[in-house]
Amino acid sequence: MAARVVPLQNNCTLYELEDNLQALLHSIELAEEPSERASMLEEIGQALRRTAEKRDSVAGFLKHCAMQQRFADAEIERIQKRKASIARLQEELETYLIQVVEQYAKPDRRGIQRLEGNFSSMRLQKNPDSVLITDLEAVPLAFKQALLAMPAYVWEALLQRLGLEERKTWEARVEKLEFKPDKKAIAAELKNGTEIPGADLRFGDWRLVIS
Repeated sequence: MAARVVPLQNNCTLYELEDNLQALLHSIELAEEPSERASMLEEIGQALRRTAEKRDSVAGFLKHCAMQQRFADAEIERIQKRKASIARLQEELETYLIQVVEQYAKPDRRGIQRLEGNFSSMRLQKNPDSVLITDLEAVPLAFKQALLAMPAYVWEALLQRLGLEERKTWEARVEKLEFKPDKKAIAAELKNGTEIPGADLRFGDWRLVIS
């Protein structure tokens, strides 16, 4: 059965508007075919053409939609702040517990430091080493990747024909040029003892694992 648009009522209270919002969204979600959605919009359009009261009703409904989005944005911001606060607390506590485990837990036969509880345990696990870029400009081109952004037709033409005399012309049309260090290649060289200008190997810190 084809979905029908829920008519908008005049003089809606806030709670009635909320009900209309949910019902309208539900009606649109049930419309699988574009023609059904177009029919719903046509019904609204016909209502707008008939009376000023219908126009006021639809305008009020749209204002309510905008208001609900602002409420949602505010709630998202509140939850994000709470998430960040919890994350900071967790990081601070784990950093302290790492020090406790390092100080009081004796390494087992495999060298793992662990504090056992009745139903859980806390152990230390080393994070993998990572590359620290200290000076991107100093990193050799062999260890960089160039990220480009340009119009598609420019890229297509560049693929078809690129001569040395045209290089300056094409470079002038590049809208974005960004150099990104190839950390995987850099890490492999650093671990082999090769010095890479502008880069260093940062040894992984210990992290707390709860089990």
